[in-house]
Amino acid sequence: MERLLYEKLSNERNPKYNIITDIVERDGKRVVIKKPYDSQAINHIHRVFNSYRGLQDLLQGSAFCVNESQLVGDTIESEFLEGEHLTAADSQQFLDAVKSAFIPKSTEFDASDEFTKVFGEVDLPRGVLACKFLDIDLIFDNIIKTDKGWEIIDYEWTFDFLVPINYMLYRVVKFSDLPGNLVEISDEERAQYEKMEAHFQYQYCFKDVKNLKELFEHADSRSKTSADFAIASRDYQISQLQELIAAKDTHIRNIEAVNEQLRTIYDNTVNTRGYKTLESIRAFKSFLTGKQTPAREAKRAEREAAKAAKAAAREAKRAAERGEEAPSIAVHLHLFYVDLLPEFVSYFANIPYGFDLYISCQEGADVNAIRAGLKELKLAKTVDIRPLQNRGRDLAPLYVAFGSEILKHDYILHVHSKKSLYSGQEKGGWRQFSLELLLGSPEKVNSIFDMFKNKNAGLVYPDIHEEVPMIAYSWLANAGLGAKLAQEYDLGELPSVFNYPAGSFFWAKTDAIRPVFEHGYSYESFPEEAGQTDGTLAHALERILPFISRKQGYDDFILYLEDGDTRMNKSLRPFAGNFKVDKQLLIMKLVAYDVISFDIFDTLITRTVYEPDDVFRLLERIIFNKYGKKVDFLKLRKAAESAATEKYGAMTTIDKIYVEVARDKTIGDIAMDIKKLEIELETAVCIPRHDMVEVYNAMKSMGKHVILVSDMYLNRVEVVGLLHKCGIAYYDELLISCEVGARKDDGTMWNMVLANMPKDRFIHVGDNFRSDSQILMDRGVASHIVLNPRDMLTLSDFSYFGKLAKRSLADSVIVGQAVNGGIFNSPFAFDESGSLHFKSMYDFGYTTMGPLMARFTQWIVDENTKSGERLLLLAREGYMLERLIKGYCQAKGQQVPDIHYFLTSRRACAVPALENDEDIRELIKQKYQGSFSNLLWERFGLTIHDGDEDREFDYETKPETIMEALAPYKNEIFVKAKAEKTAYLNYASDFFAGASDLAVVDVGFSGTIQYFLMKLTERDIAGHYLALHSNKPERIGGRADAIFTITDPRLIDESKLLRYQLFLENALSAPFGQLINFEMKDGKPKPNFKDDDYVSEAVKQLQQGILDFVIQYAATLRSTGDGMVSDAKLVEDLFYDIIAAGTLTPEIAESLTVEDGYSRGGVQKFDVKTGAWKVE
Repeated sequence: MERLLYEKLSNERNPKYNIITDIVERDGKRVVIKKPYDSQAINHIHRVFNSYRGLQDLLQGSAFCVNESQLVGDTIESEFLEGEHLTAADSQQFLDAVKSAFIPKSTEFDASDEFTKVFGEVDLPRGVLACKFLDIDLIFDNIIKTDKGWEIIDYEWTFDFLVPINYMLYRVVKFSDLPGNLVEISDEERAQYEKMEAHFQYQYCFKDVKNLKELFEHADSRSKTSADFAIASRDYQISQLQELIAAKDTHIRNIEAVNEQLRTIYDNTVNTRGYKTLESIRAFKSFLTGKQTPAREAKRAEREAAKAAKAAAREAKRAAERGEEAPSIAVHLHLFYVDLLPEFVSYFANIPYGFDLYISCQEGADVNAIRAGLKELKLAKTVDIRPLQNRGRDLAPLYVAFGSEILKHDYILHVHSKKSLYSGQEKGGWRQFSLELLLGSPEKVNSIFDMFKNKNAGLVYPDIHEEVPMIAYSWLANAGLGAKLAQEYDLGELPSVFNYPAGSFFWAKTDAIRPVFEHGYSYESFPEEAGQTDGTLAHALERILPFISRKQGYDDFILYLEDGDTRMNKSLRPFAGNFKVDKQLLIMKLVAYDVISFDIFDTLITRTVYEPDDVFRLLERIIFNKYGKKVDFLKLRKAAESAATEKYGAMTTIDKIYVEVARDKTIGDIAMDIKKLEIELETAVCIPRHDMVEVYNAMKSMGKHVILVSDMYLNRVEVVGLLHKCGIAYYDELLISCEVGARKDDGTMWNMVLANMPKDRFIHVGDNFRSDSQILMDRGVASHIVLNPRDMLTLSDFSYFGKLAKRSLADSVIVGQAVNGGIFNSPFAFDESGSLHFKSMYDFGYTTMGPLMARFTQWIVDENTKSGERLLLLAREGYMLERLIKGYCQAKGQQVPDIHYFLTSRRACAVPALENDEDIRELIKQKYQGSFSNLLWERFGLTIHDGDEDREFDYETKPETIMEALAPYKNEIFVKAKAEKTAYLNYASDFFAGASDLAVVDVGFSGTIQYFLMKLTERDIAGHYLALHSNKPERIGGRADAIFTITDPRLIDESKLLRYQLFLENALSAPFGQLINFEMKDGKPKPNFKDDDYVSEAVKQLQQGILDFVIQYAATLRSTGDGMVSDAKLVEDLFYDIIAAGTLTPEIAESLTVEDGYSRGGVQKFDVKTGAWKVE
């Protein structure tokens, strides 16, 4: 058995040299293992081992020796050495040993091509001695004194070409902190070595420690006792616990406030007419606490039934007098426990209409006694009582035994007498809660029928009761049956979390669930009863009902304590308890346990694609783009995994899966290459769930024993690489199903983990309701569910984006990245009320504007690949656009277009282009609101004349009025225009020179700058925009295109993008002032800027979020070929809909300001209450 002591990833290098270094304990001995991070670094591992053998030969007979190593596959294994490192006191002895070991085997240095590639061009003096297989990292920290001699523990940077011996000694002095005069090296020679070192660092991207000293020290610390660790981290723990205590105190106060509200609700509820019909509150409480005797209960129920029946009869009579047609109602009661009959009779008496009653009971039940107990139900017309076999719970009797009779009615009420739900203990609270909501009074029943008649209700059922766990609102052990039913009823793909009548108490319109009755079930369709608590057809059928009803065109109505609490189609109450546990409270919960296990995928890390299968869909495109082979790779890969699982079960690895892939005739010969591509793609799309990583790190800092558990086919080396990429390290155990031969989803993994584990000291954290919670719950073990991003999307108001993601692979990538990497990256995104707000500017930018700018950037780059135009990125938005384009191209692996940041503004290019009155008129056609003096300054650079009226203009002011006010200023305008024209053309000429095709790039929105640049330069300049609604360049023969083009002016106000364009202006701000104009100074054009070059830290975070989204998006698309373009409307909806839903906090809104004196005076801010920008 192998135990991991320490892991380190050198991931700051060129990808070809990224390696993982582990220290493991194997059979009581420690072993150092070096592995490639991914397939790109495999050659490096083999090169290092070859260097080890060369260095070993070179040092034969010297004071040095090399730590014994062996090549195992694509890894190097070495003995873990302990002992003293060399110190400064050993310096002279070290120099003598170096001379003795290397000088006899040296020759005069001659630079080879390989040397130049690593160290660059050098000009060393004649006679410099050099050696092959020289370890340039022979610093003191990499040498340990052992019985064998001075043993070298790190030889990674040993090269098989000539390297100067003095360069090695230069590095020894530099990195071992030795006196500079220890080694005699001339200044000329030292300068060359400094040059070599700089090139070496650049070439190999070293930014971290270049030796194993830190690694060995960590291994020592990892071997300390837990007491040692606790002492070392006690200060941190104390501060953390103090914070947690403060958070807990706040939480307690919140709970007390909620309890007070619940007491008020309770008091109001028990005083409703419905509760008053249940005798008295004192008697009702006595019943719940078991103080009520059966005899007293029977008498009470009889009295209440009689009273309710009279009230219902009166209501029925009044309805008949009003001429209302009585509904046709079937009531089905599955009476497993006959002693509960009086309770049901008292509630059935509240139905104010005639109904037919169908009762199923156990074989051997006293039918006559049951019938006698129904005598108070005056409105019950047909009474059909049937003893039936105990099979199919309460649903087989409903759909099989009574199905044909029930279908003759318009409405159905289904209830049953089970005393337990999701447990083996009697719990009547949920049953009475449900009956009260469905049948609490004639008025309650009438309100339900109003939903049927006037509100398109198809299914009406109670919301969650406190005795029902949250995990019940998922498929649990019924996922396979649920998928089968979804296919049979043509329901499409169903969500993982949803509302449904848990416990099967509901009213329904018969047509809404008719397909179930007509399906043709028999008793044999249901398994025999054997104490199952889940995973049967009955459990799946109760969950499928809402989906069938909605497919029939109806809505669900979900009832709670008050009428105002009713929800349509979706209620978040089942998940409210989970929403209340934020990051600090989860830490507080976990810290009470000694051992914490974490699921990996969708708990600690996630993918930036919407569905895991998107990885295989992307691979299909990569295979075609790279190898020209067309194949349904998703189908092939799924079949291969299924075949491998059939053979190997839990031990199925990616290697075994690709043995099956290799059997395919089309791509079998490149199967191993595709396997590497899959691993690389998994790595590219893998990101951390940042808040969960913080929870994980908090557990480690508090000395907890942490286990990572995953049902996964990836091997340890791949999983370790993913974890390191996401900042997850120092776990105590890593259990992967394919490595240990056990799985969470069938319970075998938990049997193994819990074999020698005190159950009360262990807790697991994961996202899967079945494998991460229910299976543990069945074993009496604690767990905590963190919702995964897809489930959170389902619960949100944006669930429709999940459907939009399925339209194309490109749309799936966009939605997946926005959801998994952005708004729902944190499982704590919902607040206690279920509301959703961005917790940072970064998340806001990543989620809403990231997709929009990724789509725009992709379009610009793709179009430029065809046109080859020189692109002028217009200031100031061009600053961010330049970063986005360069980041996108680098991540996607394609050439950056010919782009240039071009200083301009509407003011700077418009004034130089003014030559006549029509030009001025064109300039003032752009809407303006503000003072005349501000218009003069912002648009023309002039100050108002003394004595002139500083009148106010607004958007309705006619151009003629403004032209009249400008008349006295015309000469000044044209003089200024002429002077600025010379300066601006001088500046622009450098960008125009040598470019046959020019285009400007900007966000939008009318092409004003392009228009005036064309007039000013008399050149044909194209324009590419995110959005365009008034194509000014078209008037003078210019070409302008955009992703969003609005040709009908009447539709401008309906554009989601234009409504929120100021968010983009804020996000694309630059750390430079806005350009006012150019003036000639000393024969050169000199720009003049406004003093508005400040970009707040908040906006920088916003920009970083946008940039990271674009880069990640490009990395995902790498090697996928052309044509993967998301729908423009989708990115517009992600941008607008999420903001418009009220997701911005006042703190975020306060950070967003836009000042635009050109169009209006004042500063504009976003008002979270109205969801609109306002001028302050």
